[in-house]
Amino acid sequence: MDDERPPDASPRTPYETVMRKIAAAVLAVGLSAAALVFALAPPEATDDASGPYVAAVDNSKKYRLELERIGGKAAVLAVEFDEWFDGLWHGRRLAGTLAVLSVAAALLCFLAAKLPPLDDQ
Repeated sequence: MDDERPPDASPRTPYETVMRKIAAAVLAVGLSAAALVFALAPPEATDDASGPYVAAVDNSKKYRLELERIGGKAAVLAVEFDEWFDGLWHGRRLAGTLAVLSVAAALLCFLAAKLPPLDDQ
């Protein structure tokens, strides 16, 4: 890897080397975990006509209208956000969440490797 650096660049510090190794490890473990969760997660439930349809109380138009009447548009948006956020932690969506979080954490470690280490004075 040192061959890729320009000749006038300063050599890598031990801090930078360690941070790069940590970033690579975080990325490898995170993406492996995401692939494992994706492979083991049950398929998403689909709405098909094979069985009886049971509507959830919190998914009805009446519930949404009452929620908007009592709490306004902000309450409806808060409930929709909560349902979306809760959905990120189940099944195959969890695999996507893990992949995105591991890429973000690895990117932060790579960026931290570029920062100079803090000197104790």
